[in-house]
Amino acid sequence: MDIAAWRDLVIVIWGSVGVLALIFICIIIFLFYRKTAALIESADSVVVQVGGVVDYVDKEVIRPVTQVGTMIEGIIKGISLIKEIFKKKEEDDE
Repeated sequence: MDIAAWRDLVIVIWGSVGVLALIFICIIIFLFYRKTAALIESADSVVVQVGGVVDYVDKEVIRPVTQVGTMIEGIIKGISLIKEIFKKKEEDDE
């Protein structure tokens, strides 16, 4: 066998090994996809449920607490303003 025949043989062998490796990798990826597809669907449903819970908590808990906090802050600022007014009147009277 001359060098050209060996070269052709090596190319054919490496080509065959490459094709077999590519087929094997594709099969592994496909099996992995089938196993994880159910997990991904389950995670999607959990995300939707958690989104519903967050919306509910926002409407029922966070908004009322924020409104009460805002109301208390307004009352405190109003009292502070009234105190400032009376404090200035006392200073002007002296």
